[in-house]
Amino acid sequence: MARKLAAKPLLFGSLATAFEWYDYALFGYFAAIIGQQFYPSHDPITSLLATFAVFASGFAMRPLGAIFYGYIGDRVGRKYALAASLLMMAAPTTLLGVLPTYETIGVFASIGLVIIRLLQGLAVGGNYGGSFIFVIEHAPEGRQGFAGSLASFGTLGGLFLGSGAATLLTHTLSSEDLHSFGWRIPFLLGSLSAVVGYMIRKYVPEQATEASSSSQLPVKEIWQNYRGTVLRAMGIILLDGVGVYILFVFMTTFATLFLRLPEESVLFWNTLSMGSLVISIPFFGWLGDKIGAKKVLWVVSLGFLSLAYPLYSYLIESRTIESLALLQMLFSILMGAAYGTLPVVVSTAFPHYVRYTAAGLSFNISVACFGGTAPFLVTSLIEKMGNLYIPAIMIAGVGLISLICLPGIKTRE
Repeated sequence: MARKLAAKPLLFGSLATAFEWYDYALFGYFAAIIGQQFYPSHDPITSLLATFAVFASGFAMRPLGAIFYGYIGDRVGRKYALAASLLMMAAPTTLLGVLPTYETIGVFASIGLVIIRLLQGLAVGGNYGGSFIFVIEHAPEGRQGFAGSLASFGTLGGLFLGSGAATLLTHTLSSEDLHSFGWRIPFLLGSLSAVVGYMIRKYVPEQATEASSSSQLPVKEIWQNYRGTVLRAMGIILLDGVGVYILFVFMTTFATLFLRLPEESVLFWNTLSMGSLVISIPFFGWLGDKIGAKKVLWVVSLGFLSLAYPLYSYLIESRTIESLALLQMLFSILMGAAYGTLPVVVSTAFPHYVRYTAAGLSFNISVACFGGTAPFLVTSLIEKMGNLYIPAIMIAGVGLISLICLPGIKTRE
């Protein structure tokens, strides 16, 4: 008889990703306001570009976070690495909620914003990938995909909560109040991630893992024996990183700034479609356990390649909320399938004794190099080339790369 899923690891592992990504993604949702507060300019696009550059800078720290917390996870214990990353995230997020603006302390505000974002990037590098392993290794055989999908559920749940917070504040506060103090409230609430870290450290038992026969650092062993697997994993992870940051985080800016659609309606549909995405994740995790997670990812990759251009074309030509809703709702299904199956495919591609580091590096390097920079890159290319189809081209390209990398991924228990 199959062993039941352990409740505490699943609950706290999902909460860990939810709070970590709520804290991390708020920056993107309030990018326009943060740009005006910390990088004031007469040109709103110039302020936005500066803010997206800071947004991307946090991603540069994520591979370092994966190495640092990966060593703890592979050599000391999974739960210690995960709890430490949550405690690290709580501090800079709370500081951002009280950081004085450029008007108050000048360039020091801009510098402080960069430092905060770098610390956030270091923290999330220890969570993304590690939280998937934490729940998958506590799950019985045949239910690992579903368990991993619950951690993904937490990831997108955090993004959804961030979008919901932005939507709620936009609807309840005046524009002046939102710009003066309202945007700070969600960042102050992000300090709750420290509570989740404490709960993991205190109440979740450590899972026994296969010991390494090597005295090498995990990152060195990965470089020698598994770098090809890391590269292929990075290719399929683009579905996650580039997909969510272009289709949901950047979409609010794309629709309001470039297509001139009403902000309240854009945020509403962004939140609704992300809610649909989040709800679908466990279903696709379950489906992956039944038919094979890689089969689901094949369909997702083909969907990215074939649907991106026609859906963006319809949005750009019609410039209606209905066309935006169609694009985001269809891609929410594809993204739900990706998030439901990527954790188990990537995590089980590596042996236990380097898994925390290897999966963390795969997720974080891929998202740092291509996901976190996507809003800045797309904004720059649209501004320079005047081509609104740049996001569609990037989404289709991600689908093609994933199709190329999938055959080389071999999974193990």
